[in-house]
Amino acid sequence: MEINTTLTLLLTMLTGTVAGFLNVTAGGGSILTLPILNFIGLDLGVANATNRVSILFQNLSAIRHYNQNGKIDWKEAADYILPAIAGAVFGTLSAVYMPAKVFRIIAAISIFSMGILLIAKPKMWDAPQGDPLSPPKRTAALFLVGIYGGFLQAGVGFLLIWVISGGCKKNLREANVLKITIVAFYTMASLALFASFGMVNWTAAFALAFGSIIGGNAGARFNLSADHRFIRWILTAVVLISSVKMMMDAFR
Repeated sequence: MEINTTLTLLLTMLTGTVAGFLNVTAGGGSILTLPILNFIGLDLGVANATNRVSILFQNLSAIRHYNQNGKIDWKEAADYILPAIAGAVFGTLSAVYMPAKVFRIIAAISIFSMGILLIAKPKMWDAPQGDPLSPPKRTAALFLVGIYGGFLQAGVGFLLIWVISGGCKKNLREANVLKITIVAFYTMASLALFASFGMVNWTAAFALAFGSIIGGNAGARFNLSADHRFIRWILTAVVLISSVKMMMDAFR
């Protein structure tokens, strides 16, 4: 199937719209985009790199909306962003040389673990208790998540939500805003590296990005007005569906 046919580009754009909404409200949109990009003819490694363009656009679009509403504390955000960028650089360079099967196995295990946590300890997302992570532990956790985000991206939103909400004691709405900001900045570094290796299909990337801007804007507006519990229900549903799909693909 040619990547530049009208039907293929339309499908890619619609996929981006749904993925953009999911990524901004809960996470997991890349679980949708990666298989479709692979289906329309992209190698999984190229799909993994190409997907970063839409992720960057949709998160920058959401950041613009949050910033206009005064929802981002940039000084605090920098403490979260920098270790994630460092990890993403390492993860991206690893992804360039790793086989596709490793991508699927890591994604499946990570997302399945998030699903178990959501089911076993749902209140940790609504009303975090106890002491937050110390700055060194928080930095280490964000660095590790950054490695995974640079390596694969699919499901990284779940890991960031866990670190920010469960580990740093932010409520889910605050965690979502920080998550989006972190992902936007480390994706700039990751995308630049992937592009330098010639792994980005720009035709598919911009079709996906166009749709993701629409979905990201809709998700940002929904996220600011939504009840925390409703956001968690969306997150839980996406995690469970994604984890089952990825587990089946990874180990078949």
